[in-house]
Amino acid sequence: MNKKLGSSRIGKRLAVALGVALAASTVAVPSSGAAKISAAAKNDLTIMINEPDAGWCNQDSPGVDQVAAKNAVLETLTIQNDKGKIVPYLAEAYSSSPDFKQWTVKLRQGIKFHDGEELTSKTVQMNMLANLGLMPAFMGGKGPKASLPAIAWMDMAGINGALNPRTKVPADSAAVIAGKWANFLKIIDTYTVQFNLATPRPNFPYNLWSVGRTTVMSTNSLLSPSCGTTVAAGTGPFMVQSKGTDPNTTVLVANPNYWRKAKDGSSLPKASTVTFKTVGDAAQRANAVRTGQADIATFGATAGTQINELKKLTKKVTVYQGPREISWNFHLNTTQLPFAKKSARLAFASAIDTKAFATLMTKGNADPSYAIAPPMHPFYVKDASPKYDPVKAREYAAQYKTETGKDLAVVLPVNTTTESTKANQAICNMLGAAGIACSLMPPVTSTQLILRGFALQQQASWFNVNSGYYADFGLLFVTNTNLELSGFGFTDPTLTKCFEDARAIATKEAFAPCATKVAQEAYQVPTYNEGGTLVWNNKVTGIGATPLPGGAFRPIISGSGFDIASATKTKG
Repeated sequence: MNKKLGSSRIGKRLAVALGVALAASTVAVPSSGAAKISAAAKNDLTIMINEPDAGWCNQDSPGVDQVAAKNAVLETLTIQNDKGKIVPYLAEAYSSSPDFKQWTVKLRQGIKFHDGEELTSKTVQMNMLANLGLMPAFMGGKGPKASLPAIAWMDMAGINGALNPRTKVPADSAAVIAGKWANFLKIIDTYTVQFNLATPRPNFPYNLWSVGRTTVMSTNSLLSPSCGTTVAAGTGPFMVQSKGTDPNTTVLVANPNYWRKAKDGSSLPKASTVTFKTVGDAAQRANAVRTGQADIATFGATAGTQINELKKLTKKVTVYQGPREISWNFHLNTTQLPFAKKSARLAFASAIDTKAFATLMTKGNADPSYAIAPPMHPFYVKDASPKYDPVKAREYAAQYKTETGKDLAVVLPVNTTTESTKANQAICNMLGAAGIACSLMPPVTSTQLILRGFALQQQASWFNVNSGYYADFGLLFVTNTNLELSGFGFTDPTLTKCFEDARAIATKEAFAPCATKVAQEAYQVPTYNEGGTLVWNNKVTGIGATPLPGGAFRPIISGSGFDIASATKTKG
């Protein structure tokens, strides 16, 4: 970020000029984010998750488990229902201009945060400022700092923040950013905001949901030094009682003023408390929900052995699997050999037996993928990627040797998780079967893996594309911006123009040639599509029984958590 933005003098001046300075001291925030409840309270729920929450104020929390806890406290303007459709949530309605560059969002009235602040356009403006990663600059150093989602939001606003050290786009000055920010989000009235985007985005409502990354919290929470620990006042069915003393435990208490109602008109939530416990071992979580030590547990597809065992216990537990909306792909580094050559990329893609890989990794709890985006993605193109063909893989590898004078050799990165090592070793075995040399780099942490990718120190990376955060798939491939979200210095001017032209037309048919080109060039190589798995003890009822606005239900969607507002359990 431009260092000029760190000045408190500039920050204060800009805040006043844009009308975003708020009297944060006028609202008292409970030290724990919620009042304590009686020890005699009944109907307590325990939920075991795999991943620790990344922090209430950290918008970059990609995991379904992380978001499950967050979404019980913090909510979004829109939400994805169980059919994959985006519907208004805290927003009452939204509409766009014919060119999809101007979006008007009308808020529901009468919704209050846990600390008593009303949900208004001003609060939404502050939260969007935080989403862009600009709040510390505009608010005298206060508020959440930039995270990965800030890159996407800054692109929507047309702001060049130089977040990627490899970008050739110069960073905007503080004055330029102030002007772009003021134009990006305008307050129409107390309950109506207008977004003015730099480029057409027909799927902008996805970004107002965006897999838990655009949650809305009170102004005091955003500006509090304790944001992310004990202070997190949202609009959700539960409030924070304690967080931070035990990094593996988060205790929530019922919000007595929750805005949604049950299907029968009764108040929500039904549970008095909800305790989220992080338990990394899938077998332990499975045993806990089977025996009743946990009421609910979450599982990723790689816990296939445990999931399949739980499916047999129909008298004790219920297993729900969400739509398989997350596509796991290999992203290839095209800036250097071997994958700068199309022949190497096609050899890699043709050597992978996605059906066998999905079976190995998930024991039948994922679908083999033959496209770079899952079927629920707005711009999904069926069967666009190269198919498994080890004979062709050898031919492409021979072509690569002719072009470069070198044998094709692949080195795959791994993080410190068992799943990462298992996945990449399986790919190496498949490459080896096609006559392509393959080895693994020494394992590092996920953060180190990302940083190493940005530094172009690895050939490939394995991560997911989903129908929320990457609803505009061009974010990964439009090369005249400062994004490069794939972690590599990708460049293809033809593809850039394809996505930009498609945005202007804003139809699925317009985007199809772009997605097809990504697949056929093997810039990404798909492996499998998965969805989150939710398991609950049969003493628990009401999971997903609360209708969303518009009458839709959402038991669970991968990456967006699940609705526990109506969850309750019987005694005994």
